[in-house]
Amino acid sequence: MPTNYNRLAVSSEYSAVNYLPATLKTNKSGWLIEYYVENPQTQELQRKKIRLQRLLTRYATIGEAKKHINNIIVALNMRLSTGWNPYFEGEDSRMYTPIEEVCRKYVEETEKTQREATIRSYKSFIKIFLEWIGKQKAGIYSSMISHAMIVRFMDYVFFERKTSSGEDISAYTYNGYIKHGSAFFNWMIEKCYCKENHFSKIKRKKTEDKRRILIPEGTREKIDDYLKANNPGYLLVLKLIYAGLIRPKELRMLKVGDLSFADKQIRIRKEVAKNGHERVVPVSDEVLMSFLDLGVQEAVNSDYLFGQGYRPGPVMVSEARMTKTWISLRKKLNLPKEMQMYSFRDTGMTEMIKNGIDPLSVKQLADHHSLDMTAIYTKHVDPNLREIVISKTPKFSKSEDSDSAVTPTL
Repeated sequence: MPTNYNRLAVSSEYSAVNYLPATLKTNKSGWLIEYYVENPQTQELQRKKIRLQRLLTRYATIGEAKKHINNIIVALNMRLSTGWNPYFEGEDSRMYTPIEEVCRKYVEETEKTQREATIRSYKSFIKIFLEWIGKQKAGIYSSMISHAMIVRFMDYVFFERKTSSGEDISAYTYNGYIKHGSAFFNWMIEKCYCKENHFSKIKRKKTEDKRRILIPEGTREKIDDYLKANNPGYLLVLKLIYAGLIRPKELRMLKVGDLSFADKQIRIRKEVAKNGHERVVPVSDEVLMSFLDLGVQEAVNSDYLFGQGYRPGPVMVSEARMTKTWISLRKKLNLPKEMQMYSFRDTGMTEMIKNGIDPLSVKQLADHHSLDMTAIYTKHVDPNLREIVISKTPKFSKSEDSDSAVTPTL
C-alpha cells in the first residue's frame, strides 16, 4: 500500500476512529454506497458516496447485484480501517503532505539549483519557519497553513526574534523574511502543495535610506593604528571591503586557492559571489604582504583565507564573529553606530569615483546589476563636502577671484 494512504492513520493529530464504515443506502433516487471520512483540512467527518445505478444494470437479479455490492463494501471498509483516505488520492493529494516533508524537498531542490550563500539563507529561513510551525501545531499539512498563521509568524519575527548580535530585527530584515517566505510558497503552489501564497498578502515595512555613513580618512587611520597592534587579520578584512569592494559574506567563503600572488588578484567564484557572477579583484603588494604575515604560505588551497582568528584555516570565521568584532571595535574607538562594517564598501566606492575611476569600472568591481545600484551606494553625504565644493567649484566669472579676497562678515 502506498505510504500516503497511511498519513491520516499515523498522524497524532487525528483520533483512532476517523471514519464511519461504508453501508448500502437505497432510496427513490437510486442505490448508493455511503461512508464518512475525516477531511484532513477541517478535521471533520465528511460524507462520501458511490452511486450504483450503472452497476445494477449489469445484473439480471437484485440478489446478484447485492452480492457484488457487498464485496465492494467489505473491501472499502478494509481500506478505511488501515488508514486509507480518498483525500490523499488524485490531483490534490499533494495538498496533504506534512509541511516537514515539503520543506525537506524544497531544501533538496534549492541545493541543486542555487549558489552556496543562497542555500544557507534559504535553509536558515526554513529552519526558523519550521521551528515556529512545530510549536503551533505539530503534524500540519502544507495546505492547512493559513493566512492567520503567517501573520502570527511575521509578528514573531519582528517582535520576538533578535539578530546574531542581540539587536532587534530591522525593517529590511523583516522584508527579507517576506521575500523568502513568498519564494517558498510560490514553489509550493508550483508543486501543488498549496493553492495560495499567504506571504504575498503581508505588507512590507517601510525602510529608511541606508543608515550607514561614510568613514573618513582620519577615522580609518585610527582603525588602522588600533588593529595593526590588536587584530591584523580583521584589519585585512576591512581593507578588502574598502579597496576591493568584496562583501563580508563573500570574504568569509574565500579560499587560499582563490588568491594569486603571480596575478596580484583574488578570484570571487560564482558560487561565492552574491549575484552568481565570477569576478576578479586586483590587490596591492601591501595586501599580499599582509596575507604572508598571516601565514597564508603555510596553508593549503582548500583552507579559508579567513578562518578562525582571521587567519587561514580549515574552518571559516563565522558571520556572528565578524559582526561582534566590528561592534567591539566601534565601541572601543567610540565610533558612531551609523558607521558599520559595510560602510567601508560604501566609502570605497565613493572614494574611487571621486578619485577619477569611472562609475562603470566601480560597478563591475562592486558586482552590481546596474549603475543605478552603484549610485544608491555612493549617495552618502561626504563630511568634507563643504570644503570640496568651495575649493573645486569653477568660478562663475573672473571677478569672483577679486571678490573672494575679502572675507564677508555680518
